[in-house]
Amino acid sequence: MKSIILDPSFAAWRTAARDLLMEGARPEEVLWRESDASATVFGTIEPPPPGSVDPNAKKPVKIAREFLAMLETAACYRAPDRWPFLYKALWRWTQGDRAVASPQDADGHRLHRMIETVEAEESEMRKVLRFRHRDASLGPPEFISWFEPVHDLLEHAAMHFATRMGSATWMIATPHGAAFWDGALLRVDRTSEPEEKPMDFGETAMSGEAVSGDAIEALWLAYYESTFAPAQANAAEMASHMPVRYWKSPQNECADPALISRADPYSRRDRHPRNVPPEMEVAINTDLEPIKGTMLTEPPSLDACRRCALWRNATQAVPGAGPADARVMLVGEQPGDHEDREGKPFVGPAGKLLDEALAEAALERESLYLTNAVKHFKWEAHGDERTHLAPAQREREACRYWLDEELRRIAPKVVVALGATALKALTGHRTALSEYLGKTIEHQGRIVVPTYHPSYLLRLTDEKVRTEVFGTIVEALVFAQQIADGTATTRTPVKDRTR
Repeated sequence: MKSIILDPSFAAWRTAARDLLMEGARPEEVLWRESDASATVFGTIEPPPPGSVDPNAKKPVKIAREFLAMLETAACYRAPDRWPFLYKALWRWTQGDRAVASPQDADGHRLHRMIETVEAEESEMRKVLRFRHRDASLGPPEFISWFEPVHDLLEHAAMHFATRMGSATWMIATPHGAAFWDGALLRVDRTSEPEEKPMDFGETAMSGEAVSGDAIEALWLAYYESTFAPAQANAAEMASHMPVRYWKSPQNECADPALISRADPYSRRDRHPRNVPPEMEVAINTDLEPIKGTMLTEPPSLDACRRCALWRNATQAVPGAGPADARVMLVGEQPGDHEDREGKPFVGPAGKLLDEALAEAALERESLYLTNAVKHFKWEAHGDERTHLAPAQREREACRYWLDEELRRIAPKVVVALGATALKALTGHRTALSEYLGKTIEHQGRIVVPTYHPSYLLRLTDEKVRTEVFGTIVEALVFAQQIADGTATTRTPVKDRTR
């Protein structure tokens, strides 16, 4: 019998399940146990002993994305046997038994019931969750709230609120953990079982409002601050000592404050690029279908690319720059205002910070190939200034043609993904940057080193956090060069687990 102890998260289960499938472990041969507590703390991968990697070892089994999504949702269902049940379903699928995905099958019926229950509770959470706006003088997070879910859906649902509330910082606490958003990165931390007796916050608090001055609120807020400082040892220590209690929902007689939302650059309600002036709307709306059709075409040059609509309001396309035989490639998100005007990558404020990081890492910019996942600047006007907007998925996919061309032409040994957008573009999957900080990914024959984008430093006001983030970028650059030189000794690539 093989014993598996894992953090109660889908990501941890997926990692263990892939390894078990490669070993050929049958469901009845595995004993699953959850760890008492877990925290999403960044870490590193220890290298295997020399000579222990078998080049002829089995590759991970490919799973249909739709079935994997079903398992991910079902994993939120709190049940004593959820992990062995999910592995049983996965095992049947890999053995060619596709009936496991059907509601007519016994296991398939249970799988669908779990999914329906989780989706219903997540829908309820989106309807009833309320945030309290904190005094700005207290510092981030700007909004705090809590929810008492029956199932472990916080991580699954948190991205909805990150999308809804844009750059606003917030915290959602539950009896089993909390989600933290700093305007750019999402972290979900899980804790041990809550105490048996919930705390009583009295009758004066409004529904969805965390009570000011309460000791538990103070602990969560302190944990929020530590979570986004990459001093992982401190965060782990705090997580291990922090008591967890129910944040009991107050009486419903009080009026609920409205769920506060902000204009969000990632919102899918805006179906065409928002950097387009009003006078061009008619032209673009009539051109949307032809533009979609050109997604499959091969433009003669980057300047002539019309695979998406971003070219309409950009000064010029910004190609990558660097030696044709560069061993290290740096991939960012998209050009900024300075890059758009000069036609060169990383020449604006973020580029200056990147130069500082390169100098700290003892690397020369001239030896690296620098590019972006998207080649045109997406922006909206704020007075006389052009403000950056994050590229949409359709725009990233359209520009993937040019990123793939650069990867083929340069054939770098290592690719540094600067930020979440670059990591998504390189892997082709919706990947959490926080899950891979401090690690490397082996994807399609190349090694990817994820780290923060230098522009993240421009939004940080806490000098300690800023220093830590800058150090993380420098460490990633140093390690990438060590891999390229063949001198890396502290970490080895992990297989791409983003699918």
